[in-house]
Amino acid sequence: MISKTLCAVAAGLSSLLALTAHAADAYPARPIRMVIANGPGSAGDILGRIAFIRTAEILGQPIVVDNRPGAGGTIGVEIVARAAPDGYTLLGTSFATLAVAPHTYKNVSYHPVNDFAPVSLFAITQAGLCVNAALPVKSTRELIELARVRQGKLLMASAGIGSTSHLAGLMFTTAAGIAVTHVPYKGGGPSAAAIGAGEAHWALGPLSAYLAAWKTGRARCIAVSGEKRSTLFPDLPTIAEGGVPGFKFLGWNGVLAPKNTSRALIDRLNSALVQALKTAEVRQLYAAQGEEPAWTTPEEYAKIVREDYERYGKVVKMAGVKAE
Repeated sequence: MISKTLCAVAAGLSSLLALTAHAADAYPARPIRMVIANGPGSAGDILGRIAFIRTAEILGQPIVVDNRPGAGGTIGVEIVARAAPDGYTLLGTSFATLAVAPHTYKNVSYHPVNDFAPVSLFAITQAGLCVNAALPVKSTRELIELARVRQGKLLMASAGIGSTSHLAGLMFTTAAGIAVTHVPYKGGGPSAAAIGAGEAHWALGPLSAYLAAWKTGRARCIAVSGEKRSTLFPDLPTIAEGGVPGFKFLGWNGVLAPKNTSRALIDRLNSALVQALKTAEVRQLYAAQGEEPAWTTPEEYAKIVREDYERYGKVVKMAGVKAE
């Protein structure tokens, strides 16, 4: 009797595994909705669209981008947290939205570690220290000196409270010992436009966001935030080289699915996204944005999310950053 029961259980498990494998093989059978928790024109939006076009070709179904900015990206993240775990609603988001915003906004209804199934990173970004072209500054030291002279009157743009550019800028001003006035905008695109137009004086955000203004002479990028110089812009010194020893700040962007999404679907998505990121076409398009593609296993990305959520929670608390 026991042996018959065990056989029945084994047969049931085999059938379930077969159905799961079949579902993964058939996936996707319709377009995929990619909720991007950043506004159009932001670094995450641009880099994501580049990667997702090629990923869609590999998967054989369109990936439809749905920009849902606002409240530090938490609006878009909450949509995906509530979505069915069927692989047809995914999240494209940044480190600021997952690791920082939950610490700065009240009543966030999701947990960045517990409520999602990470797929892979698609970019690790250095921040660029960029200024309006009319500002008499050509180095990190000169920006620090000018900020000290103007005593809080330099305007620092960011993509919003708790954004990558806000946190990076806060860490920079703290390390440099300067006071500035923070001007949060509604997204990376408007923030970068403000630097180019002279509405704000400087920002420290994803380098790709400021390339257009830099190339047209409306802005000037003077340093990068990583430990090493960018391979794409080797003439730009690091902020540490420019007078703030030990300074380092890196952001990232990645794709996640709702929790309880099957491992078979996660693996299918990871394989397609990583394959896309490794193509020469995507590398070239990223390079045009001043960035390089990056990818991970689901486990590696989960570890990054967990560690950064804990790390920057401490930074946010120490700095007293709160959503306005």
